[in-house]
Amino acid sequence: MSVMVVGKFKTDPARMAAVFRDQKKDVLAVSDDAKSHGALHHHFALGDGQVMVIDEWESAEAFQQFFKTQSKIPELMRAAGVEEDPEFAIYPMGDMPGQF
Repeated sequence: MSVMVVGKFKTDPARMAAVFRDQKKDVLAVSDDAKSHGALHHHFALGDGQVMVIDEWESAEAFQQFFKTQSKIPELMRAAGVEEDPEFAIYPMGDMPGQF
C-alpha cells in the first residue's frame, strides 16, 4: 500500500522558487531519481515562511531511503535558505468512499 508523505520546510517560498528555477536541471534530476526509487506524485504548497511537500510513495521505506541518500537535496535546501531539518509525517493511504 502506498503512503502519503507530508514535509514542512521553514524558508521563504519565493527564495525556494527562485533557486529551483535557477537550478532547474538539478531539481529535475532529483525528481527523476525520486521516481526511480518509488515516488508516485510530488507537489509543493507555499505558505507564510514555509514550503510543504506533499508526496505519494510506494512505501515509507522507499521514501526514507531516498531522502537519506539523495546527495543533491541538501545542497538545494541550503541554497533555498532552509536552516532546520524538515519535519516529515508519513500516512498510509486509505481507500475511502468519496475520495478522488
